[in-house]
Amino acid sequence: MDQRKHQSKQSMTSKKKKHSGGKKRQPAENMQAVETKSPTKNTEKKSDNKAGEVKKASPAEKKPIAGSRDEKITLILSCVLLALTIAGIILFFVMPSPEQSGIEEPVISDFPEEPEETDPEPEEEPEEEPKIEYRLPEYNFTEEEVTVEIPGLEREYTIAWVSDIHMITDLKAGDVAVENLETVLARYETLSVTPDGVHGKDLWPQIVDYLNYNDFDAVIFGGDLLDYYSTSNMEALREGFDRLKYDPDKILYIRADHDYGTWYSDGSTGFDDYKAHDLHAELDGDDETHKYIDFGEFIIAGVNSSIKKPGEEQMAVLRDLYSRGVPVIAATHVPYYSQTDPTLEQLSMLVRNKIYYWAPNSENYIPDADMWEYLNMLYDEDSHCAYVLAGHMHAAWEGEIREGLTQHIFSPAFIGVIGVVHVVPEGSIPETESGSVDVSGNSN
Repeated sequence: MDQRKHQSKQSMTSKKKKHSGGKKRQPAENMQAVETKSPTKNTEKKSDNKAGEVKKASPAEKKPIAGSRDEKITLILSCVLLALTIAGIILFFVMPSPEQSGIEEPVISDFPEEPEETDPEPEEEPEEEPKIEYRLPEYNFTEEEVTVEIPGLEREYTIAWVSDIHMITDLKAGDVAVENLETVLARYETLSVTPDGVHGKDLWPQIVDYLNYNDFDAVIFGGDLLDYYSTSNMEALREGFDRLKYDPDKILYIRADHDYGTWYSDGSTGFDDYKAHDLHAELDGDDETHKYIDFGEFIIAGVNSSIKKPGEEQMAVLRDLYSRGVPVIAATHVPYYSQTDPTLEQLSMLVRNKIYYWAPNSENYIPDADMWEYLNMLYDEDSHCAYVLAGHMHAAWEGEIREGLTQHIFSPAFIGVIGVVHVVPEGSIPETESGSVDVSGNSN
């Protein structure tokens, strides 16, 4: 029994050591034999190495070897790293540089910066051009209104007429000869002055104010704005022209004898009719071949220097205008005789003591063959002339000069009268009397 206990104790001791792993496990390739201990103390069992016997492998011999697998992974990774290194070296020598390829290396400034979000600025409204406020004239002008009806007009036109200011600015000798100064001063006090005492040189700026204050489709200056030509008179006229708001092609200035006249000069200052014409040309061109305004629906055809017959150049233009087949309003300084109304002759004899217009029985204005060519453009039954506007008489008159053709002679501006012509579609307004003003006679 003691012997069994002892054997049992030895067996337990042997099992305890085996499970505790007291001896370090060796790699399978270094193990040639496995040492086993006999259950009996100090008894060793030697392995049988007999030929032909196959030893049964232990569990340790069947398990894969960890060291061998790590070495394989390391080898593979080394190969991959080597391949990548070789590929990088090849690319470095084969790929061209940015300078050779023409490709610019991007820099930070090449990349667009994202705009900063800001509040949108309010849109500014376009600035309106400052509107010019034209002053109301101080002088209270009388408007002499005339209505001209033309068939087929699409709208009404309003046209201003100014004539016979007879402006005088020379109050001492200069361009005016000393021996003529007394005559000029007398005309300054009796002719170039309104009934309420405003002289022509002071009235002219007020006329410009009146024209600018109103809105006319055109302005006609019907002659004798000056009483004679001089440097001073022309300078005053120019100052007014420079202030006019109207386009040049909407201003028609038909000159008369006083606009060009230099008869108060003795010639010592170098003043003559040729110089007068040249300086008038500097004002507005004064082109006799363009003394008209074409509105498309009708034409205003002016006659320059109407104290004499039109020259050949002017006649060529007039022939063209009257042959276009549209209504024509004739504008002249010197009026035309009436074939039907005797009151024109009566007024002329009362105011001028003679026939002071173009007529076969006139003392000053007798038509010749060339002048009759022009007059027939007005008097022929198939004429396209729709109306005649005139001045020169220094008194207002309106009546027919042939059946169906009316002529209006305006009062002179030197009494404070400005003509207003309404050109309207035929039948668009009720019949009314003309706004003519009765005027007492005045000398030349």
